Amino acid sequence: MMPEKAREYLLAALAGTPEVLERLLAGVHAEDRRWDFRPDSSRFTLREAVAHLADWEPIHVERLCRLRDETDPSLPDVDEGEVAIENDYAHSDPHGSLEWMRAGRQQLLHALETLPADAWTRPGLREGVGHITIESFVAMIAGHDGYHLRQVAQWLTLADLALPEEG
Repeated sequence: MMPEKAREYLLAALAGTPEVLERLLAGVHAEDRRWDFRPDSSRFTLREAVAHLADWEPIHVERLCRLRDETDPSLPDVDEGEVAIENDYAHSDPHGSLEWMRAGRQQLLHALETLPADAWTRPGLREGVGHITIESFVAMIAGHDGYHLRQVAQWLTLADLALPEEG
């Protein structure tokens, strides 16, 4: 079982993600070309990354509730590329996505903060990943956040170098 302090740090990291994301994107206005800059054709633009993070919050909450409430549930994989097309990430409102992400994260944090200590080890099977517990699932969410926060910081830096100032 994960030490109590480690869980506290995980919850703090999860709570901080919307704040860090909003701070990184604070100077990017709605019509800014950086939202759609794509330095790597196999990865999301900034606009798409924020929509993706927002869309995943209810998925995280659903998976957490299933792990909490069901006996060894099987959690299906979700095709993020398919969801991006279905939900038209390329034309999403990034500031609306930030608000949606923050609201969804509050729901996730509430569910985690009210979770009994002994529930953190409840198991499940995640398609494409294998056997997980709530602890490892929450660590995966924090890692997923970190992956995209790093991407946002990198994309902003690359966009500033690649896109000339508009006159």
